[in-house]
Amino acid sequence: MAQLTKAPDLRLSVVATLPPEVTVRLLSEIDVIARRMTRQILSGISLPDSRFRTLGYFRTVTAACRDALGTFVRLLRDGRGLRAGDLERLGSMGAQQAELEVPLELVFGAYRLAARMLWDEVIGQPAILNDVPPSTVIGLTSTVLEYFDEISAAVGGAYLETRERLLRQRDRDRDRILQRLVAGDASAELRRIAASAELTLLPPYTVVACSAPTIEAERQLEETWRAEGAHLIGEEPGLWIALVPEGRDLAKLCAEVGPVAFGVGPMAATLDAVAPSAQQARRALEVGRTLYPGRSVHTDAEVGVFAALADDREAMRTFVDRVLGPLAGGTPTRRLELVATLEALLDSRSIGDAADRLGVHRHTVVYRVGRLRQLGIDADDPEQRHQLWLALRCARLLEG
Repeated sequence: MAQLTKAPDLRLSVVATLPPEVTVRLLSEIDVIARRMTRQILSGISLPDSRFRTLGYFRTVTAACRDALGTFVRLLRDGRGLRAGDLERLGSMGAQQAELEVPLELVFGAYRLAARMLWDEVIGQPAILNDVPPSTVIGLTSTVLEYFDEISAAVGGAYLETRERLLRQRDRDRDRILQRLVAGDASAELRRIAASAELTLLPPYTVVACSAPTIEAERQLEETWRAEGAHLIGEEPGLWIALVPEGRDLAKLCAEVGPVAFGVGPMAATLDAVAPSAQQARRALEVGRTLYPGRSVHTDAEVGVFAALADDREAMRTFVDRVLGPLAGGTPTRRLELVATLEALLDSRSIGDAADRLGVHRHTVVYRVGRLRQLGIDADDPEQRHQLWLALRCARLLEG
């Protein structure tokens, strides 16, 4: 098929071999022959639906047959070959068929039928009537085949170019519809536009914010998730919102692409719920990556409470200063060591586990625990423990 996209090579050049009286007769009967060709073509191929069994479509095919037949007869009459505009004009039928969504194999089938009928009208019947000498029939037959090869290449090229353009336009139209939906437009008008664009919107959806840091990760995300019926909306380079239909294995989908980070919002049971869920998915992604940079999937149910805290940054800063204020003194290196030790103690079952997590000797952790207690911070105190854990996460959010 790649050869169909190349610019046609206008090499066809013939010598007029039809007797003048045959040429005159064919030119005078072009309309009749074109209608006869149309009837045989439309009865000889299976068109997709009733749209193509109308008078308007009949006239479109007849006009193409008339043009092709007239061009060929004139070519044989004057012997000058195809002109520069002939193939572009004849090939435009391919663009029309692409716009009407006629399958390309049916278009080529129609042209094969037309080639046989053109041979019969221009060569076969005159030869039977002895209007064309037998010695010229073989040469003319080769000319008919060459002529239709040129037309088929032009038609195929125009068809593929138009089809690709229409697909790109359809994708752009669908992207705009989905962007409006994620922005909060779930109106009846939007649903009507989606239907006209053949875009199926059937909630419930799991709404996911996806951060793909590389082009390869974006490609994997698009290929894998769209194959599962997900709608993907590009918000900015590397950031997507995905509407995942109900019943899909989200954990499996997330595991199949990487390195990508995901923020999972609540289920959107209706189209009106898509925009709020998308906002929560974005929030889960942003907060989750700050708090848990080692994880790839963050859910709003898990980190949404921290996002709520982050909405009042001043109150959060006051809380952090009150709980972790004693760590503010000393050198930056010593402060970082104590903060890392405190986090490891809160996330571990024992001092030994904390030492393994930090990659230091157990005695080092024991020494730092003593330093923390001197500052009034005791990770073993139940009343302090939960405040310390929360303050450390709030501090990370403020830094983020």
